[in-house]
Amino acid sequence: MNSDSKPELHRIHYLDNLRALAMLLGIYLHAALAYADPSQSIWLATDTGASTAVDASIWLIHLFRMSLFFLLSGYFSSLVLARRGTKSFLVSRLVRIALPFVLFYPFLLAAMTIVIVFALSYLTEPKGVMGLIAAAAKNPNAQNNANTLTTMHLWFLYYLMFFSLIGICLSRIQRFSIDGLLNRPWLMMMAPLLLVPGIVGAGVPLPAPESFLPTWWPFTFYGLFYFAGWQLYGREEQLDRLSSQIWPILVISLIGCAGYYASMPTLDIAILITPGTSRPLSEQLSSWILTAYLSVSLTITSLLLGKRWLAQRNPLLSFISDSSYWMYLTHLPLVIFLQTFLIPFNWPLWLKLLFTIVGTVLPCLATYVVFVRYTPIGWMLHGKRKFP
Repeated sequence: MNSDSKPELHRIHYLDNLRALAMLLGIYLHAALAYADPSQSIWLATDTGASTAVDASIWLIHLFRMSLFFLLSGYFSSLVLARRGTKSFLVSRLVRIALPFVLFYPFLLAAMTIVIVFALSYLTEPKGVMGLIAAAAKNPNAQNNANTLTTMHLWFLYYLMFFSLIGICLSRIQRFSIDGLLNRPWLMMMAPLLLVPGIVGAGVPLPAPESFLPTWWPFTFYGLFYFAGWQLYGREEQLDRLSSQIWPILVISLIGCAGYYASMPTLDIAILITPGTSRPLSEQLSSWILTAYLSVSLTITSLLLGKRWLAQRNPLLSFISDSSYWMYLTHLPLVIFLQTFLIPFNWPLWLKLLFTIVGTVLPCLATYVVFVRYTPIGWMLHGKRKFP
């Protein structure tokens, strides 16, 4: 989400286009959570209408979207370090990652607070997470965690800061070679199992690690995707070796997604806040292994499809890719506000979902053009762009 774009670092169009599409998928995912049966109850905005098909779609996307973002971040980080050196790399990570986190966090915290206050006054019977917040607001003794600050959706930047520092440390020693792994198909088939410990620590589906206190599992899950992207730089031809297998991988992955969704525990707020019996170990083990293999296969498939079909510059996708960092930073309060605002309306589910997506994307793009693209904010997020 935060590649550097100076002239000497020429655009890699299929990666740019993939980043744009992954950002749009993220907006769809957050918009759709209000209408996902039964998972809507773990979201801030819980609509009266819901669909199991929507629920399945968001967890399919969830399997690979953040993995793809971390892999792309690792790739571009390795590229910047190789072409500019350690000092420039550290400066770029400070400007591109740490500075936006520090600057935008208070504004986003205020925006989310305003949205929650609006929801509590607007909804007569808030449900799901918003219902818990409403209950806590009426009972001060129950607010033991209400004032706990989190990184919110900026957890992606939070962990990228750690991964960048680890990448620097690894770069100071001899470059680790994965060529032996790439040349041994049986090892490649076993490699996704390295993700299982992180999945065990996180649970299925993987939650957002929003705490300011770092937890270990993102390092052993998303950190491995970041490392894979880091290693991919300079070895891009390895993707070509898999290109002939793209359709079998995709078909097998989609079949596996059905098993994954069937094995996933029911996400209901009443179940999650009430202690209950854990699932049998055999069921959990199948979920852990499926999550590992599907995250890898779907991420690889995304890269292969991107390299095959998105290799040329697309002006629209390039523009969305440029704006993706801004959309990432600003979209969530707007999504939740629109979802909440639409709850009393007796509209079809698909119309509410479409309204939320369009009502989020268009303002984000408009504000990007007016306030970001050719301003110091844009220079910070993606480098300077020439005014047409």
